[in-house]
Amino acid sequence: MNSCLVPFAHVRGRKVTTIEGVRSRAPAAFAREGGTQCGICTPGFVLAAAALGPRPTAARVREALAGNLCRCTGYAGIVRALAGPRAAPRPRVRSARRSPRRTPRG
Repeated sequence: MNSCLVPFAHVRGRKVTTIEGVRSRAPAAFAREGGTQCGICTPGFVLAAAALGPRPTAARVREALAGNLCRCTGYAGIVRALAGPRAAPRPRVRSARRSPRRTPRG
Protein backbone atom coordinates (compact mmCIF):
# COMPACT_ATOMS: atom_id res chain seq x y z
CA MET A 1 0.00 0.00 0.00
CA ASN A 2 1.40 3.41 -0.86
CA SER A 3 1.95 5.19 2.43
CA CYS A 4 1.51 8.56 0.78
CA LEU A 5 -2.10 7.65 -0.02
CA VAL A 6 -3.13 6.45 3.44
CA PRO A 7 -4.38 9.01 5.96
CA PHE A 8 -2.79 8.68 9.39
CA ALA A 9 -6.21 8.18 10.99
CA HIS A 10 -6.60 4.89 9.07
CA VAL A 11 -3.49 3.37 10.62
CA ARG A 12 -3.74 4.81 14.13
CA GLY A 13 -3.12 2.00 16.60
CA ARG A 14 -1.85 -0.40 13.92
CA LYS A 15 1.63 -1.66 13.15
CA VAL A 16 3.13 -0.03 10.05
CA THR A 17 6.31 -1.37 8.46
CA THR A 18 8.30 0.81 6.11
CA ILE A 19 11.29 -0.15 3.98
CA GLU A 20 13.61 0.86 6.81
CA GLY A 21 11.97 -1.71 9.09
CA VAL A 22 12.30 -4.71 6.80
CA ARG A 23 15.07 -7.15 7.55
CA SER A 24 15.54 -9.10 4.36
CA ARG A 25 18.09 -10.58 2.01
CA ALA A 26 16.23 -8.93 -0.85
CA PRO A 27 18.26 -5.67 -1.14
CA ALA A 28 21.55 -7.58 -1.48
CA ALA A 29 19.97 -10.05 -3.89
CA PHE A 30 18.55 -7.19 -5.98
CA ALA A 31 22.02 -5.69 -6.30
CA ARG A 32 23.65 -9.05 -7.09
CA GLU A 33 21.08 -10.07 -9.73
CA GLY A 34 20.67 -6.69 -11.42
CA GLY A 35 17.18 -6.20 -10.03
CA THR A 36 17.54 -2.52 -9.35
CA GLN A 37 18.59 0.46 -11.36
CA CYS A 38 17.05 3.81 -10.54
CA GLY A 39 15.71 2.53 -7.20
CA ILE A 40 12.29 4.17 -7.24
CA CYS A 41 10.39 0.85 -7.31
CA THR A 42 12.78 -1.11 -5.07
CA PRO A 43 11.12 -0.32 -1.70
CA GLY A 44 7.77 -1.57 -3.00
CA PHE A 45 9.31 -4.76 -4.34
CA VAL A 46 11.22 -5.41 -1.11
CA LEU A 47 8.13 -4.86 1.04
CA ALA A 48 5.98 -7.07 -1.18
CA ALA A 49 8.69 -9.75 -1.20
CA ALA A 50 8.83 -9.78 2.60
CA ALA A 51 5.52 -11.66 2.65
CA LEU A 52 6.66 -14.32 0.17
CA GLY A 53 8.71 -16.44 2.57
CA PRO A 54 12.23 -17.78 2.08
CA ARG A 55 11.90 -19.77 -1.19
CA PRO A 56 9.08 -18.54 -3.41
CA THR A 57 8.65 -19.88 -6.92
CA ALA A 58 9.10 -17.61 -9.91
CA ALA A 59 5.35 -17.79 -10.59
CA ARG A 60 4.56 -16.78 -6.99
CA VAL A 61 7.02 -13.87 -7.22
CA ARG A 62 5.47 -12.62 -10.46
CA GLU A 63 1.98 -12.86 -8.96
CA ALA A 64 2.93 -11.09 -5.71
CA LEU A 65 4.75 -8.27 -7.48
CA ALA A 66 2.19 -7.71 -10.23
CA GLY A 67 1.07 -4.35 -8.84
CA ASN A 68 4.58 -2.86 -8.68
CA LEU A 69 5.84 -1.15 -11.80
CA CYS A 70 9.46 -0.94 -12.88
CA ARG A 71 10.55 0.86 -16.01
CA CYS A 72 14.26 0.08 -15.78
CA THR A 73 15.00 -3.61 -15.31
CA GLY A 74 12.50 -5.66 -17.27
CA TYR A 75 11.69 -7.73 -14.13
CA ALA A 76 14.00 -10.69 -14.85
CA GLY A 77 16.61 -9.47 -12.34
CA ILE A 78 13.90 -8.87 -9.75
CA VAL A 79 12.49 -12.39 -10.20
CA ARG A 80 16.03 -13.89 -10.03
CA ALA A 81 16.73 -11.92 -6.85
CA LEU A 82 13.65 -13.24 -5.09
CA ALA A 83 13.14 -16.73 -6.55
CA GLY A 84 16.75 -17.67 -7.25
CA PRO A 85 19.11 -17.36 -10.19
CA ARG A 86 17.44 -20.15 -12.19
CA ALA A 87 14.02 -18.47 -12.04
CA ALA A 88 14.64 -16.04 -14.89
CA PRO A 89 17.24 -16.18 -17.62
CA ARG A 90 20.09 -13.75 -17.72
CA PRO A 91 20.31 -11.75 -20.92
CA ARG A 92 22.83 -13.05 -23.37
CA VAL A 93 25.41 -10.55 -24.39
CA ARG A 94 27.15 -11.19 -27.64
CA SER A 95 30.78 -10.39 -27.83
CA ALA A 96 31.64 -7.72 -30.32
CA ARG A 97 33.18 -9.46 -33.27
CA ARG A 98 35.60 -7.62 -35.38
CA SER A 99 34.37 -7.17 -38.87
CA PRO A 100 36.79 -8.18 -41.60
CA ARG A 101 39.05 -5.35 -42.62
CA ARG A 102 38.28 -3.87 -45.91
CA THR A 103 41.09 -2.94 -48.16
CA PRO A 104 40.74 0.49 -49.68
CA ARG A 105 40.24 0.51 -53.37
CA GLY A 106 42.77 2.57 -55.15
